[in-house]
Amino acid sequence: MKSWLRGIKGKLFFSAVIPLFGFIALGYISYASFSSLGGLLNDAYVNIIPNLKAVDNIEGARARIGQYLWGSMANKDVPKHRGDYVKKARVAVKEYLDAVADYEDTTFQPGEQDIYANMKHLNGEYIAEVNKFIDVLEKGSDEDLLKAREQMTGGPYLAHSTQIKKTAGEIIALYEKLAKEKNEFQKAETKNALTWLAVIGCSSAALVFCILLFVANALSKRVSSVVNKLSDAGMQVNQAINQLSLAGQSLSQASTSSAASLEETVASLEEMTSMVKLNSDNAKQAASLAVTSRTAAEDGEREIKNLVTSMHDISQSSKKIEEIINVIDDIAFQTNLLALNAAVEAARAGEQGKGFAVVADAVRTLAQRSASAAKDITSLIKDSVEKIENGTEIADRSGSVLNNIVTSIKKVSDLNNEISAASSEQTTGIQQINKAMNQLDQGSQSNAASSEEIASTAEEISSQSNQMQLLVKDLNGYVTGQTEVIETVAEKTESKKQKPKTQAAGSKVIKFKPPQKVAKPTEAAEVIPFDNEDEPRAKVGTTDGF
Repeated sequence: MKSWLRGIKGKLFFSAVIPLFGFIALGYISYASFSSLGGLLNDAYVNIIPNLKAVDNIEGARARIGQYLWGSMANKDVPKHRGDYVKKARVAVKEYLDAVADYEDTTFQPGEQDIYANMKHLNGEYIAEVNKFIDVLEKGSDEDLLKAREQMTGGPYLAHSTQIKKTAGEIIALYEKLAKEKNEFQKAETKNALTWLAVIGCSSAALVFCILLFVANALSKRVSSVVNKLSDAGMQVNQAINQLSLAGQSLSQASTSSAASLEETVASLEEMTSMVKLNSDNAKQAASLAVTSRTAAEDGEREIKNLVTSMHDISQSSKKIEEIINVIDDIAFQTNLLALNAAVEAARAGEQGKGFAVVADAVRTLAQRSASAAKDITSLIKDSVEKIENGTEIADRSGSVLNNIVTSIKKVSDLNNEISAASSEQTTGIQQINKAMNQLDQGSQSNAASSEEIASTAEEISSQSNQMQLLVKDLNGYVTGQTEVIETVAEKTESKKQKPKTQAAGSKVIKFKPPQKVAKPTEAAEVIPFDNEDEPRAKVGTTDGF
């Protein structure tokens, strides 16, 4: 606990807690005072004002009742005016009863119930007297009116009205007394609260002033020690940043060279991609032509098969014709024999058979001619059948050759399809490689730009380091109270700034925005040791170990 209070953090916390307790005490006193005042105001609004308003309404209604009764009595000879006053009197009676009911519903103050008891038992008798006078004023004769007038000036009505007026005055006087007492009580409470506020406020201010003065002295000693260490650390950081700047420039040159090589590789890949794509298109066209040739060859194969079938049909028909011609040849031979027999028989008949011999000779001649024609036709048909059989054999061989051609074309078509598919896959693969190389190219260019930004950022950090050294001197001046002429950051660091080396000729570098934050901001607790004054100071140049 003691070591915690020795630290600046503990002292500042303690100096903040003291006024906090003071503010809490002031708030409590203010709250208590305002609560008391609010209670008085609430009591006045809830209890006093409604009671006084109800008493005022009772007294007002009583006064109006007397006014309207006397007005009616004064205008007894004018029926219209007397009737108007009677109506108003009845309305005033109702208002009186309503006011009494409202008053009895309120909360009575101490002693108010006893005062109201003097009037409460008179309300019924008073209203009865008033109603009796109203009835007389409405319907009574002149003699009744005279009697009523006498009773109003010296009867129970006047006594009751006087007592009610007196009681209302006593109730109002009671509330005036209560208001005066509460006013005196509130004045005393306010005076007491103001006294406590002044005492606590002055005490808190004096105590906070003393604590802050002590903290300021301790802080100045501590900061003076830390400022020297920060100055040394700033110099070391500046040297490290210069080395980082040189490394960033070297990395920028290497990245630029790599970017140029990647650009050439990407260009070669793009040319390769176009060639592979052209080969793929040609393979697709060849596959399409092979499919067309395959279709035509298959159609030719079907036509050859139809031709072979037709040749077989013609061969069969020729054989049937040959058989028919053989039959005709046999018929001609038989006819020739019959004609020869007929000629023999006609010769035997002599003269009678001459005509028949001529006919038989003619028939024989015809039979011989038919036989000769049949032989010629048979010879031609045999020759045709031989040719048809030769054509059929040739057609069969052509169909077999065409079938082999169709099979070869199918194989060529399949190979072209496979070549086309392989070319498409090669195109896709090369495109992916091209994309990857483009991404590598962009990454390399990004690295080149980033390395350039690193060099620029290192110089900026160097400038900030110089600025920190100047601020440390300024802080030391503020702490020690000694003023020192400090150069501006621009004047101090302008001579140290160096632009990074230019990129390789012909290279393309993507420009990126400089980073918004160079490093994670260091908290004050990491730079200035607020907690322990006795802790050894190790690891100079870093924020650890203070």
